[in-house]
Formats: sequence, C-alpha cells, structure tokens
Amino acid sequence: MTAAELIQTGVSLVAVLFVAWLVKAMGLGADPRIEDADHAIRLAEEAEAGFGGTEVARDRAGFAALVRNGEGRLLLVRAHGNHFAARRVDASVVARLDKNFLILTTPERTFGSVTLQLGKEAGMWASRMREIGRA
Repeated sequence: MTAAELIQTGVSLVAVLFVAWLVKAMGLGADPRIEDADHAIRLAEEAEAGFGGTEVARDRAGFAALVRNGEGRLLLVRAHGNHFAARRVDASVVARLDKNFLILTTPERTFGSVTLQLGKEAGMWASRMREIGRA
C-alpha cells in the first residue's frame, strides 16, 4: 500500500466513525420504550402541560401506555419513530378488547392503531374506555 492509499483509508475510517457517532448522538435508530409508570406520566405531561397523570396502563413491551389523570381523562402515549407521540383519548377512539390485549384505533390515520398488552388489567381499562364513550 502506498502512503496515499494509507492516508485515504485512514481518512475514510475517521469519517465512518464520525458518522456513527453522529447517528448515535442524534438518537437515530433508537428503540424507544416507556420504561415505567413515572416515565409514562412524564411523557403525558410533556404532551399536555398540567395533565397530572395519576394512573398508568403500560404495554408489557413498553411501546405504549394509557395515562389517566385525576379528572378521568386519558392520554395515549406511544413510540413514534425514535420519539414519543401522545393523543387525547375521547369518544372518537375505538377500543377493542381481545383477551389480554386492548386495541385502540384513533381517527387520525397517521397515529394509527395501538395494541397494548395489559394482561389481566386489559378488561378494566376497556371498561374505562366504554365510560368515555358514554360521556
């Protein structure tokens, strides 16, 4: 290998390492998860200031959560790309219970449908969804 080829190889290696560092620093390619109930409440508060979440139904995998406040209002928080997105849950959100899964479909096509694996709590949260539909 000539000196010019060695320099070119070294510069290429440095450039590749820089791009890898930049991707990591920007959080690209991350797999965001809702870590716990406190994290879900913080995300709901970021989405709607003053929301004041008190209760959380977190998907077992951590991809989504329902956050309820003291007034009984609900926010659906979900992973969206490498960030999180939240939507208010109201009568326009269709909820379907399938054993231990609660499937929520928002009218907003870009937000999509969200499946939460809630275990035995799925039925309780589905009944709360029915209460919202009656209000």
